[in-house]
Amino acid sequence: MSDAPLAVVTGASSGIGAEFARVLADRGYRILAVARRGDRLDDLAEATGGRVIPEVRDLTAEGAIAAVAERAEELGGADLLVCNAGRGLHGKFTEADRVDTLSMLHLNVLATVDLTAQVVPRMVERRSGGVIVVASSLGFVTTPYLAAYGASKAFLLSFAEALSTELQGTGVRAMALCPGPTISEFSDVAGLGDKVEKTPGHTTSAEVVAGAMRGWDAGRTVTVPGVITRMMTLTLDHAPRPVARRVMARVFR
Repeated sequence: MSDAPLAVVTGASSGIGAEFARVLADRGYRILAVARRGDRLDDLAEATGGRVIPEVRDLTAEGAIAAVAERAEELGGADLLVCNAGRGLHGKFTEADRVDTLSMLHLNVLATVDLTAQVVPRMVERRSGGVIVVASSLGFVTTPYLAAYGASKAFLLSFAEALSTELQGTGVRAMALCPGPTISEFSDVAGLGDKVEKTPGHTTSAEVVAGAMRGWDAGRTVTVPGVITRMMTLTLDHAPRPVARRVMARVFR
């Protein structure tokens, strides 16, 4: 198994990240699974027959990103990086705790960019590998009441698309994964209540990752899982911006 390719998956203790770990393990990868909850990672390791290698880290802590990158190299180098760690924050921006908002942006944006900066150049040196950046369908449209979160996902979508072009000819690929409303622990942490379950076309983590792998296998640069989510995203992306804002405000108020 030590000769198996290595995937680094962040935010692997639940939801989309845990599903990525399971699916990639089934595809023959070893998984360096990064998250704060070690007990969840241990359960995942047991469930995957030891293919998951737990790496307990808070990616916003000093030195954590470098430690993950170093561990990946110790294991032979990452063949695939899945930047999934992130969280949301629902409510009016002016009423949110400033420190909480900045912590979310650190995790969603800075940690993703830093880990990509420390892992992907080594893939380029080997002329092999890939990175999947988990953005969101909200990256396509301004989202009142999720202002900072939506902006972070717009950043990640733009970052992954640009990176995909820059990497052409290197043997390394990049893809932005843009899920729509997904039933997971994310909703509770973000304070969304039952809004996800009430949104048309909501998906499960398994459906998101299945769609992600179809997109990856097809060589796509951007993948939006789910027919309804794709239709809604396309419609809002082409609607006048004031109209799209009003629609999203109504959904997330």
